[in-house]
Amino acid sequence: MPGLDANRLAAALKHESFVRRIVVLHTTGSTNDDARRLAVEGAPEGTVVLAEHQTEGRGRLGRRWDSPERKGLYLSVLLRPTEPPGSIGRYPIAAAVAVCTACRAFAGADPVLKWPNDVLARGAKLAGVLSELRHGAAGADLVLGIGVNVNQTGEDFDASLRGTATSLRGLLGGATVNPEAVATELLRALGAAVALLRAGAWTEVAEQFLRYAPHATGRRVRLAAGGEGSTDGLDASGALRVATANGIVLVHASESVALVEE
Repeated sequence: MPGLDANRLAAALKHESFVRRIVVLHTTGSTNDDARRLAVEGAPEGTVVLAEHQTEGRGRLGRRWDSPERKGLYLSVLLRPTEPPGSIGRYPIAAAVAVCTACRAFAGADPVLKWPNDVLARGAKLAGVLSELRHGAAGADLVLGIGVNVNQTGEDFDASLRGTATSLRGLLGGATVNPEAVATELLRALGAAVALLRAGAWTEVAEQFLRYAPHATGRRVRLAAGGEGSTDGLDASGALRVATANGIVLVHASESVALVEE
């Protein structure tokens, strides 16, 4: 299968005003780092950086994101939100919805969301989102880093991930998937989700997240800071609401919760 091509992607996305610039790299450390560098250099919102291989790919909480060459989709998108700081947490939620929507376009209803923005399928990790916000003289730069396991087979995953990670190919019984098609579907879905946010339709984005996230309502969870409660949907800021004996606790996208077995 041919590698990623910026011109083909641009042609496929020519009607998507959300995508302003596409950069394709063969190998890089981290597409998030590249997108942040381009932001400092004045790149427009809607700049997308994709790589066929990352040597320093990362996920949430400093974890490493396994990025074997030409097996997964590794991309970052630059946004410049103008909303008040308390609303910027909605963007990672929109990104999670977009990634899950794109994965479902290829793998059916198996992909679901786990708080805050992991995509699981049949109990194994399929994709994830890492959002990084920086404030500069010109305002906020938000980079949404997205990794999707596309064509990995069992031996392509690091030994520590075997059994806990899956790919679109694995979900499809071994059929290979075109990563450009996944990128196109994902960026269209992300553009639509961002457009909803900016049209004031946060409720619609939140409802879509809750449809994809079976544990975000009515499930007993353990908080990272200690204590337990029951998930109660999303707050207007994009945080997860957890009802505890002492009231509602808001869990933000930088924090995790653990399911309590029932």
